[in-house]
Amino acid sequence: MKWKTRATPLLKLATCVAIVCSTVRVASAEPGGLPPWQFGMTPEQVSAFQVYGPYKSFRNGDLETYAGIFNDRKENVQFFFRDGRLARIGIYLYEGQDAKEAAATWGRAYATLKSMFGEMELPGLQLSGEGDIPPEAVGAAAGANVGMGNKMQMAPMHQGADKFVFGSFWRASVQGHMFYYVTVMYEPPHG
Repeated sequence: MKWKTRATPLLKLATCVAIVCSTVRVASAEPGGLPPWQFGMTPEQVSAFQVYGPYKSFRNGDLETYAGIFNDRKENVQFFFRDGRLARIGIYLYEGQDAKEAAATWGRAYATLKSMFGEMELPGLQLSGEGDIPPEAVGAAAGANVGMGNKMQMAPMHQGADKFVFGSFWRASVQGHMFYYVTVMYEPPHG
């Protein structure tokens, strides 16, 4: 027996709906980054978002603005390019000489990332107790480690499909003065 198939109106409609749905899903997939900036943009595309300017250009072509938005606050956001395309976004939450303020900022960064991405990994940080770790304790313990010359890092345990996120807290001597830095970095997914 030979089977005949014919495109009924219902089959045609189902096929159209399937095509439209898959197109919408692909078109709405975010390429990653810190909105409105997306990995792969050129420096011109990044700086085209004038509402977040002005932008400062570094000698190597990287960009910076003090009007980027992270966690609903204006922050210093830096854009790092590789082969003319946006390859890393850095949110500089603290740059200064106050070790206690840097540690408090690290604690707030921990709380922010935890609220955005869930459970956090804190390598090299030994904290006692069970359950939720207060951000203040994370900040104080990390500040003590950084004070001894160590660099602290943290990252969400479960990274998103569109970006790899991590934070860093360190100190460096600049012209004989000690400066502390707290950053959150966004990169394209690893692997």
